[in-house]
Amino acid sequence: MKTVFRKARIATSAVVAAAALGLLAAPAAQAAPTGVTNPDFEAGATGWNTFSMPFGAQVINNSAGRPARSGSWKAELGGHGYTGMDRISQQVTIPALRVPVLTFWMRLDSPTPATFGYHELTVEATAQDGTPYTLVTRTNKDSGSDYQKVTVTLPSAFYSSEEKTATISFFTVDDASNRMPFLIDDVSMAYQLKVYKPWFPPLFKL
Repeated sequence: MKTVFRKARIATSAVVAAAALGLLAAPAAQAAPTGVTNPDFEAGATGWNTFSMPFGAQVINNSAGRPARSGSWKAELGGHGYTGMDRISQQVTIPALRVPVLTFWMRLDSPTPATFGYHELTVEATAQDGTPYTLVTRTNKDSGSDYQKVTVTLPSAFYSSEEKTATISFFTVDDASNRMPFLIDDVSMAYQLKVYKPWFPPLFKL
C-alpha cells in the first residue's frame, strides 16, 4: 500500500510541476462570465450603442429583405446609397489572466451590377486606456452568398493580471455609389488561458 501511495503522490507532483511550467495544454475557450449582451440582436439595440451618419438609419433591424443568420434581427451597416458611416459598439469585461477571442458572422452580398463604390468594414477593440486596435478589415471585394464566420484573438494589450474592460466596435465607411450593406450577426466573446511554450534547459556537452 505504501508503494502505491508513493507512486500516486509522485504522479500528482509531476502533474503540478508540468502545469507550473506550462507543459499542459490549456483548456478550450470558455464562455465569458460577462460576455456580449444581446449577441444575436434579437432584443433590438439593447446593449449596443448605435450611430449612423448623416441620416440616422436603424442599423439594428429585422428587415426581411436582408435576413439575419439566426432569428430575425441583425446589424446592417452601410449600403444606404449615400456617403456616410454606420457604427455599433459595446463594452465587455475581460477577466484577469484570460486571452479574449471575438467571433462573429458576416455577410456581404455580391452587388448588382458587379461594380460599385468604396465600402469598408472595420472591427476594432478599444482598450481601457482609450487606445484603439484594428482587429479585422473587409471591403466590397469580400462579398459572398452567405454568412461567414470570423474569429480573431485580441492582441496582447488586452491580456492583464487584472480584470479590464474593452469596447468592441463594428463600423463601415462608404460612398454614395454603394448600396450593399455588411450584415453582422451572432457576436460572441470567449476567454482562454494563455498558453506558454515549454522551456527546457540547454544541454551541455561534458
